[in-house]
Amino acid sequence: MLFVNYVQPTTGPTANDYVATFAVGGAQTGLPSKTPATVKVKYLRADTINSKDNITWAGQTFGSQFMSDGRLQGDLDIIEIQCNIADGSCSVPVPGPSVALVFLTDSALESSGADITQAVTFATTVTTGKAFPTMDEAALKTSNGRSGRDPLGSTSKSSSSENAAALRSAVSSAWTWVISLSVSYAFAKLVR
Repeated sequence: MLFVNYVQPTTGPTANDYVATFAVGGAQTGLPSKTPATVKVKYLRADTINSKDNITWAGQTFGSQFMSDGRLQGDLDIIEIQCNIADGSCSVPVPGPSVALVFLTDSALESSGADITQAVTFATTVTTGKAFPTMDEAALKTSNGRSGRDPLGSTSKSSSSENAAALRSAVSSAWTWVISLSVSYAFAKLVR
């Protein structure tokens, strides 16, 4: 089961939490109760609904914004909740904002891959043994990618304003040339 609480806390950290109560069979369904004695819950949590960092999945995180390598970090935290066998219901707290993924059986949790403690990673580089390009480190440190000839930009703070001025000048010259050419063409058509 999946429960979503997208409400932003406004008056306190637990002001917009809710408790989702469910039953499997029993009561007015006319079927025997199949509500489990316990359920396991994994939460997707964040401080706010528009958070870009500090987001956790079952207590783990991908890391800070712009600092993720794509692997979950931290300890896995799967919450076990006791259900009420007497009335055949189960209550799952859903803090705001969060998503609660509820596993009704241990086999459902296991088949989700929740017991994987070490992430499987794959090589991001393949070596064919045919070509090994190299570049002088000194040239790499001082290069702006275009040998300084093209005024489109720079990796150097000191030259970026100079290049921007050169680009504006080049665009202005090109624009003036296009307008002159267009006027000359239009005038030539009128004279004929």
